[in-house]
Amino acid sequence: MLSLKALSRAHGGKYTHQSGITPGDTREYWLIAQTLQPIPAGAITRSAQIHHSWAMQQQLKAGVLDNFHRYSLIYVTKGCGWFRDERRKDALPVTAGDMLCTFPGIRRAYGPHEGERWNEINVEFSGVIFDAWIGPGLLDPTIPVRRLLPVDYWLRRFHEVVLPLARPGHESSLRDAGRLADLLAEMCDTWQSLHTDPDALWAEQARARLLARVGPLDLAAEGRVFGLGEQAYRKKFKRLCGVTPTAFHARHLIEQACHRLIESDISVKALAFESGFGTPFSFSRRFKQLTGCSPEEYRKKALQ
Repeated sequence: MLSLKALSRAHGGKYTHQSGITPGDTREYWLIAQTLQPIPAGAITRSAQIHHSWAMQQQLKAGVLDNFHRYSLIYVTKGCGWFRDERRKDALPVTAGDMLCTFPGIRRAYGPHEGERWNEINVEFSGVIFDAWIGPGLLDPTIPVRRLLPVDYWLRRFHEVVLPLARPGHESSLRDAGRLADLLAEMCDTWQSLHTDPDALWAEQARARLLARVGPLDLAAEGRVFGLGEQAYRKKFKRLCGVTPTAFHARHLIEQACHRLIESDISVKALAFESGFGTPFSFSRRFKQLTGCSPEEYRKKALQ
């Protein structure tokens, strides 16, 4: 296997030999890519591969949990340690072949056993495209440590996603997010447990109904399908899917609108009504809330 220094020379990015807090303690750090102006709809914001990493070992030891405002995947390729977040009392064991999934707003810490080091590759990402991948049977905040073997295969899949970002002069595009979405799909297929987990099956059915829904969202009607009142349905959906049904439905509509803006010359006014919004203004306002830019700006950036 090529060293990180050799990989950096071959593909780009920035390789450094970094010093730690303890004298003589060093790690190899390959910053594969970092995006300073990510596409709001969906982008890989940073990726790195690290050998002899101490990760968040000091915070883990001190019981300090840090917050982070993006999603991240940390795949441990060598070594073992622990993962802890604010949603559970006990730390979870981590070993080579484990994927750590962290989520915005959930404080966490992770790292190798005290005095030891591990190897990892990580990717940070954000955007409405990825919000729909959160929930039971998918990237699940209740199961932050997941198993993926063999290590060589999944490391290669990570490289297929992030190495194109390391090329000199590369500009972030939605195609980068598409490669990551494909990796997420393969990961989730591997973890899929819908046939044995009643909560996961319920969430999948509830999500599928919202994805197929045409017209305004009626939460009371959705609740009745599952024998629940509106408030109970809303709470169960939020608990199992990570977002409210209203937010999930809106994000789906905007994601579909993103595709239409790129693939067609439909006007924003026509797209607003096609997407089920009452007025172009309400559509544009919601679009900007979720993507960070107006529909016109999004189309212009995506087609550059």
